[in-house]
Amino acid sequence: MATPRLDHAIAHGTPRNPLGRAVQESHIVCSDGFSLSVLAPDPVDAFLLPAETLEIGFPTQRPEPWNAWRTHLDAGSEENNPADSVYLHVPVALVRELIEAHGGEARLLPHQRS
Repeated sequence: MATPRLDHAIAHGTPRNPLGRAVQESHIVCSDGFSLSVLAPDPVDAFLLPAETLEIGFPTQRPEPWNAWRTHLDAGSEENNPADSVYLHVPVALVRELIEAHGGEARLLPHQRS
């Protein structure tokens, strides 16, 4: 299953501004409507690329398998509200499995591509 946006983030990182915020769209929308924010290391830190782990934020529903995702919850996130949470140091393979479980990345229209 194709995951071009995920693959691009893994290989090239997520550019950030001086405050550490992503300067490009980081959301991935899946074929079934599920979406999540995917942040890879800043390309300035090229020694961290290709990324082996990612920061995932605010999935539209609880990521499954939950036991695997629960261990990556940010300390400031609440386990009882998994869709309003951030997940740190998530292995790329787990992110790929989640996206594929939701039908892969949705096809973007030309004006939606970054």
